Amino acid sequence: MRNNLALKVLFISNSLYVFAALLLGPLYAVYVQRIGGGVLLVSVSTAVFYVSTTLFLLFVARWGDMLKEMELMLVVSYIIRGLGFLSYIFIDSALLLILSQVVFGLAESLGTPTFGALFAKHIDKKEEVMEFSDWAMVSNLVMALGTIIGGFIASSLGFNFLFVTIAILCFVSAGWILFTPRQVL
Repeated sequence: MRNNLALKVLFISNSLYVFAALLLGPLYAVYVQRIGGGVLLVSVSTAVFYVSTTLFLLFVARWGDMLKEMELMLVVSYIIRGLGFLSYIFIDSALLLILSQVVFGLAESLGTPTFGALFAKHIDKKEEVMEFSDWAMVSNLVMALGTIIGGFIASSLGFNFLFVTIAILCFVSAGWILFTPRQVL
């Protein structure tokens, strides 16, 4: 990956997103409690996320490869995620939380396979394991850092500040991909 600009762009953009998402990650249950939910709502809303992701994946799998500029699907996923995190500021009921998880399911179905496809497209031959290992190491460290900083932000500045921060990082991830010259990706 040393000279692979495409992978560097993907690493940076997705690292920003992964960091952003993990700012909330383990605090999600605390957030759900704050809007009046409990263990069951955490479980149901998480299940809705996975089921909606799966259903949207049926469409993405069928039509995603037809897109000329696949990286734009990744941009859209980051934007939807950013808007989803901003919506948490306004959620005050179980129904709105469930609906937000459907939105996150859409974003996940657009983003995860697209990132994987772009990563696979640009991986260097004979360095596949090394480059996937590089990504695993980077993402694990970014997730660890995100969980620690997320706890600090939520406890000292509150959830609304946290959600705005996460959204901004999602939008920066989108911009990073959007403003990368098309010939790179």
